[in-house]
Amino acid sequence: MTQETIAKFWIATQSELQDVLLHEQLVQRFEPTRDKQIVHEILSELYCRYVPLCRMLDRCYDQTLQVQKREVIQRLALTANQRMLELQQKVKQMELSEFTYVDGALRELHLIPEDVQPLRPCYFPMERSAQCSELIATSSKAMEPLTSSSSSEGLGSSSESEDEPPPDPRRPIVKRDRAKEKRVAALNLILAHEKARRARILQVNFRLHPKLFYPRPREDSIQDVPYEFYHKPNQFMLIPVKRTVYDWDYYVKKKDVVAFPYYRPPGWVEEIKPQEVLEKVEIIEPIKVEVKQEIIEDNTDELVERMIQIRSARKIQKYWRNYQERKQLLRERYNRSVVLGMIDEEERGPNLNSRIEQAEAERRKRKPEFDEAFLQAIDDEKTRILQQRGPWIMEDISDHVRAWFREFYDRAHAFDRYPEIWEGGTLLVIKGETLTPEEYMEVQRKKALEKLKSVEQKKKEAELRKKAKELAKEKKKEAKEKLREQRREEKELEKKQGKTYDFKKPEFATNAYITIEETIERYEKDWYFIDEMENEEELPIMEWITLDKFAEVHQELRPIVDEVLRGERELLQKALCKDSKKKYKAAKPKKERRKRAGKKGKKKKKEAPDLTADRTVDSLFEELIDKNIIRAYKKRKIDDYIGDYNYGAFEKRNYLLEDPPAAMGEVRNIIKTWLFGMGPLDLQKPKSFCLLGPSGYGKTMLVEAISNETDAVLFDLSVKTVAPIPSNQIPLLLHMVLKMGRILQPTVICIDEAHKLFYKKIPADEQSLDPTKLGKVLFKQVVKKIKKDEKILLVGTSSQPWMAKAGKFKKCFEKFLLIPKTDYGSTQLLWRHALSQKVGVGKDFDISPLSLVTRGYSPGQILSCVHQTLGLRRRMRLAREPLTAQELLDYFLQKVPPEYPIADKEYLKYEKFYKKADKLAKQRAKMLKIRAEELAKKKAKEAKKKK
Repeated sequence: MTQETIAKFWIATQSELQDVLLHEQLVQRFEPTRDKQIVHEILSELYCRYVPLCRMLDRCYDQTLQVQKREVIQRLALTANQRMLELQQKVKQMELSEFTYVDGALRELHLIPEDVQPLRPCYFPMERSAQCSELIATSSKAMEPLTSSSSSEGLGSSSESEDEPPPDPRRPIVKRDRAKEKRVAALNLILAHEKARRARILQVNFRLHPKLFYPRPREDSIQDVPYEFYHKPNQFMLIPVKRTVYDWDYYVKKKDVVAFPYYRPPGWVEEIKPQEVLEKVEIIEPIKVEVKQEIIEDNTDELVERMIQIRSARKIQKYWRNYQERKQLLRERYNRSVVLGMIDEEERGPNLNSRIEQAEAERRKRKPEFDEAFLQAIDDEKTRILQQRGPWIMEDISDHVRAWFREFYDRAHAFDRYPEIWEGGTLLVIKGETLTPEEYMEVQRKKALEKLKSVEQKKKEAELRKKAKELAKEKKKEAKEKLREQRREEKELEKKQGKTYDFKKPEFATNAYITIEETIERYEKDWYFIDEMENEEELPIMEWITLDKFAEVHQELRPIVDEVLRGERELLQKALCKDSKKKYKAAKPKKERRKRAGKKGKKKKKEAPDLTADRTVDSLFEELIDKNIIRAYKKRKIDDYIGDYNYGAFEKRNYLLEDPPAAMGEVRNIIKTWLFGMGPLDLQKPKSFCLLGPSGYGKTMLVEAISNETDAVLFDLSVKTVAPIPSNQIPLLLHMVLKMGRILQPTVICIDEAHKLFYKKIPADEQSLDPTKLGKVLFKQVVKKIKKDEKILLVGTSSQPWMAKAGKFKKCFEKFLLIPKTDYGSTQLLWRHALSQKVGVGKDFDISPLSLVTRGYSPGQILSCVHQTLGLRRRMRLAREPLTAQELLDYFLQKVPPEYPIADKEYLKYEKFYKKADKLAKQRAKMLKIRAEELAKKKAKEAKKKK
């Protein structure tokens, strides 16, 4: 992308931003309302407007190289993302669910669900220090990949592999891929048979149809074919070898056999007679010119060169025309295939926009160069100002302060106290925040009167001050009580009449919205006279740098001048005391007041001692790798989690007042919004969350995707990993994990089967592992110590959450997310994805009835079914025996025992625990219960009236 393109895109982003701000201003003019449906529509429409705006701002920030402009865009991107997350959170609070639906706003704005999907921000991942990056890169080979006992997404080809023999200690260990060797051997065998078959067919054709397969030129077409005899140099030629020169127009009667297109014999030199050259030139240029024989002989070389150029031009034109014809033919053939449905344009190939992505990546790599150049320009400008303007700045400051001395002496015949550096120094003089001569004289007069007062008068004044303080305290208490009463009354009104939503309150017009307005206003003022299109090299604006550095140099030189002038003031004061015959007292410097740390009665928390202060980062990192705490993971993406949306949930929830089940596709959007705070920008994020669901529903895949999307270091604290560590060493281990997590940010701490840490009753086969030893200290040692601004995330997975103590489980995890069952749409996408990975399955395979029958089967079951059914031997028979849906169903039914989807009773256990554990789900369950009771009462009243 060029600078001009980015500038135009930024202009379009500005207009979009202005539209969103205008809509915000219109919303603030709305009257307060109690209708939740209206408020939901307004908030969802605002949210749908902010999502595309955030995408545009992210792209501008990603591709802008000019540092000063990038700072403005970064601030706008941060606040816009904050505002988007605030609006989404308000919609969630209104619907009392993590699964929200904004279909009404989509219809109003003519958008589709993909348009409001939160994308991975361009500023991901967060950059680490060079030392940490090098440490992770060198140790990545020693890490073991993340495994899960409960999930079945990672399906290996165990049936195609064999046991390997023990390694020979005398040789290096080389792992053999037996399955790959078998496939290569099978392909070689197939190719050998195919070549033999084609050779047999060709041999039969040569024997039966010699005229077709042995074409010979006509005798009359061969004329004046030269034969040349040559041999290698320094070699005695026993038998002369005949070489026939065949050109591209060999079968044409009139042919030029002078040029050898592919091969020229050694020692061959092209000889052209002048008469032949003249004839050819006369053919090309019909203009007749009378030239003498002597001139012809002199211009022979030029004519030969021109003839060669013309011949080359003709050849280039010929090949170019043929290339264009072939290209047009291929284009027409491709368009015809698309129209007939033979080619799917969506599957033309991965990464269609590879050129654009490559150009953006190259431009992104240039950012450090511009940052370094900007910093260098700042240093150079500061040095220049210090050298050229430093002495004049010091003179200006001293002249200003001396004028202040002169003014005080002329009007008050005295000198005021010189301001201390911690108070602001002579900056107070420039701002006019010091006492004027009249005020100084009034203060001195009051001090003199104070000395004349008696002890009784001073006591009375002190008592009056105490009474005034007590009255002020009483007034504050009364004001607080009034506020409490107002809040109580408002809450009571809310319970009776419902909550009143006022769009002018800070609840809706938040700081993020105000910051966006202020930033864009400031940008318009600063950049009004700057043409961004002219700055093609994206150089920094030196005027702003000069102003900033001038102010910085002014502040740095002012303390030096203050020290000198403070001495001058003392000399002036001493001379004044001598003239007025008063005793001189040197001015005592005021002490700086200590700032209070907090409220009274609260002490600062002492930081816990570092248990590993004597150890290096490398040693801690290596120890965690040896204990398999730090693990590698597969490079997955959240978008790889396959699932569709529930398109009918909006009407059921908002108009029919039902509680529709969520779909698997909505899990992606929820997790993406939770990860926004894991980047370099300070956005809100949960400290911890837990994924609930049956085995095979992709929980481990989502953990790997979360780690990959944020480029995080993965710490595995599962029961099997922590089992070998004694319980008395668990606090030290968690201290090491948290310390390394802060150093290597962003980091993800994963706990597979997190319910085992809080077992109600430990199973007999797991008592040796002592799974609850980590759960006893997890909250105090990890969750409580994670700060909001730290890029550390605790992620848990659980397939049997009801086996844990709910109180301790809820305390450690801030949010819970229940993965929904597979519906028809998600199942259809899963079957299509799984079958598309296997070569030979036609696109006409009917997936719809298969998806209806297999609703409820987990993604792991569907993927394993396709993997096991379509093995290598079955794929070889697909051309003769096409795949049927019955084969895929037989895989589930012919197993011992047969595989069935998860039962409704079993899934109800997950729903019950989810409604108890998650805050929003718990509130929604209460609201639905109250709504059901009200409906029952209404029906009972209607039944009584009918009687």
